[in-house]
Amino acid sequence: RDWKISGDSKWLRSLWPAVKKSIEFAWSESNPDRWDYDMDGILEGRQHHTLDMELFGPNAWLTGFYLAALKAGAEMAEYLGEPDTAVKYRQLFCQGKRWVDANLYNGRYYQQKISLSDKSVLDPYLEGRSLFGESTVESYWNNEVQEIKYQIGEGCGIDQMVAQWHANICGLGEIFSTVQVRKSLMSIYRYNYLGSVRDHVNPCRLYAVNGESGTVIFAWPEDATRPVIPAPYAEEVWSGCEYQAAAHMIQEGMLEEGLALVR
Repeated sequence: RDWKISGDSKWLRSLWPAVKKSIEFAWSESNPDRWDYDMDGILEGRQHHTLDMELFGPNAWLTGFYLAALKAGAEMAEYLGEPDTAVKYRQLFCQGKRWVDANLYNGRYYQQKISLSDKSVLDPYLEGRSLFGESTVESYWNNEVQEIKYQIGEGCGIDQMVAQWHANICGLGEIFSTVQVRKSLMSIYRYNYLGSVRDHVNPCRLYAVNGESGTVIFAWPEDATRPVIPAPYAEEVWSGCEYQAAAHMIQEGMLEEGLALVR
């Protein structure tokens, strides 16, 4: 984005070695979180995020950022005279995109692919420590209900396609299927947007109250399985996320829906 805005290719060239290392850390053997350990274009490892916890297993929200990074990296590599790197990044992007569109889209929106009852998902991180100083298993395994904590599962997330919004602004083109993006945005409007939060159960911080409207971070339709302890802040309303989703809706021609979120 900044390179395209500034046109400063000398600056880009000075940063490129570090940018390249950042991208390739995803599959590096020195990465304890094993983001894309098998180098297939999909984030499957332990993924830290802005909700202060980690997701395990593929999800469009974080893998979308990775796919956009690969696509941007390919464009920069090509410009800087590294065609082999460009080909590698682009192939990884195409492979990951195909898988995400085919496996994470449930017909209405993109969800996380994880078996919440499968404790072995945490096994690669047995020696790692969590944010609380405990082991990953101690932090994330709920013995009471035999389920991995702090995940999304079949939930509809307001940021599930935030990478596409960034890509639109940067001129990167398609990160997710165009048809599926529009349907997923409609699902965010249908499930996450609340005309009134008065009857909405939120055990966390209150940024919308009583008769105010708001768009929650995660929503689980009636036919979706909700984790017993989902991702933190799931029920909260964050204005930054609302503006992102609204702007993306407007980009896709959903003017009324986008403006409803902003109002």
